Amino acid sequence: MLVSRENARSRHGLFLGVSIYADAGGGSAAAFRPNAFIRITMDGSVTLTIPKSEMGQGVYTALPMLIAEELECSWESITVEPSPAAPEYYHPLRPMMNTGGSSSTWSEWDRLSLAGATAREMLIAAAAETWKVDKKSCRAENGFVIAQDNRRLSFGELAAKAATMPVPKNVRVKDPSAWKILGKPRVCIDAPVKANGSATYGIDFHIPGLLTAVIARSPYFGGKLKKVDTTKARPSPGLKT
Repeated sequence: MLVSRENARSRHGLFLGVSIYADAGGGSAAAFRPNAFIRITMDGSVTLTIPKSEMGQGVYTALPMLIAEELECSWESITVEPSPAAPEYYHPLRPMMNTGGSSSTWSEWDRLSLAGATAREMLIAAAAETWKVDKKSCRAENGFVIAQDNRRLSFGELAAKAATMPVPKNVRVKDPSAWKILGKPRVCIDAPVKANGSATYGIDFHIPGLLTAVIARSPYFGGKLKKVDTTKARPSPGLKT
């Protein structure tokens, strides 16, 4: 499992998530956090928190594509991080965090697409309010909201205001004919760090006092433990029995 380092460019911005287990909540001028899939900071960076484990199957690229397609962010602005253990990241059809059974993409398709579309509409609403125009006359494209007269504001510039916008309901996702990212080839987001050796894996993770447990299994089917002789093992440095 690949574990990304903490991304902390800014403590201010737009933080948005959508969950089938909870309704979106309120917000503030500094941040908006009904759950936790999207974070847009004032420098325009987009951090996507992915609720599946990357095990070489490509979900750190495929699932961000679902969000980015609807969000209309710049693909180059995206950073991916693994989700913490929390109910918000449960499998949509199972009350647990789960990666397996070739279910990652189809199970997250609706949830992550709606997360991106909701964030997009809030950014558009923020720009429309700033310009005092009808939001229907604005569109999102490549990390900007653009007005009918070609005025534009970046997602970073809009992040704090977007966090104060009401969360829209019944958001519409794109028709496949309008897709710009989905269905197109992409280099895996995590390929560079895997290639240059800077990626941090679970086996690389250490905390003070961390021990490695080793299980001695019976060489016989149905065998039961009678006694343990640690005489020869005790001299080993750092060993605890």
